[in-house]
Amino acid sequence: MLLLEIKLVAALAILAVGIVGGIIPLLAARHDRSRRFLSLGNALAGGIFLGAGFIHLLPEAGEVLEGVVDYPLAPLLAAVGVVALLLIDRVLFESSHARGSDEGAETRQPIYPLVLLVVLSVHSVIAGIALGIESEVAASLLVMIAILSHKGSAAFALIVSVQAAGADRRRLLRVLTIFVVMTPLGIMFGTVAAGIYEGETALLIEGSFNALAAGTFIYVAILDVIDAEMYRSDDHVAHYVRSSLLGDDDVPMPEQDTDRIYKFILIFIGLVSMSVLALWV
Repeated sequence: MLLLEIKLVAALAILAVGIVGGIIPLLAARHDRSRRFLSLGNALAGGIFLGAGFIHLLPEAGEVLEGVVDYPLAPLLAAVGVVALLLIDRVLFESSHARGSDEGAETRQPIYPLVLLVVLSVHSVIAGIALGIESEVAASLLVMIAILSHKGSAAFALIVSVQAAGADRRRLLRVLTIFVVMTPLGIMFGTVAAGIYEGETALLIEGSFNALAAGTFIYVAILDVIDAEMYRSDDHVAHYVRSSLLGDDDVPMPEQDTDRIYKFILIFIGLVSMSVLALWV
């Protein structure tokens, strides 16, 4: 009963965090401090996602599936999760990620929000199912923490992207609604599946979705969070050029470079926190 209550609380909390994260850019679309705060929080979430995928979900899936199939199915399914999101994110909509080209700039605005919605929704459903089929309280709490750490910033990034594409408020709310309900739907589906199937079938389903979730966590952490937050512009080059030309080591570092250092530290903290939790969970 406690496990079911945890999943219900998780679904409601994830729904609430997603709504808040998506409403912030609607209320303060030009508030740089809000964007900066969520950007730093997103970096922390990237570290948490990376740790949750590599240190918790993937090993747990391996342990569960070892007793069911005589094959390294967990790493394979994790790779499938990565490749599936890669296909959606970088192949089917390749032009949306073009950097530095006029053609990419022209196609990015109308296409990228759709890509982001699809990628985040697929990941959200798989993560929700992984949480819903969990049979251990501690593991359920860990997956819930990982999802909560990223849901708000993901909703924020999605709505900002849709805003940049020129969508009206009705479309923004429609996109936000679709995104925020995906994880609770996944949790519901996973919980129902866990109640229907028993024995090796239940273990196979639980291990498989944990492995898929691990792959999507790793993909989102590295390519959609860390890569985006740590992407270098020419600002840091300009800083060092100014320092050299002026012969002054005290030339202030641009805020973007300072944030990059903070983000790296936050990513590391998120990863370490998941590593420490592995001592008990």
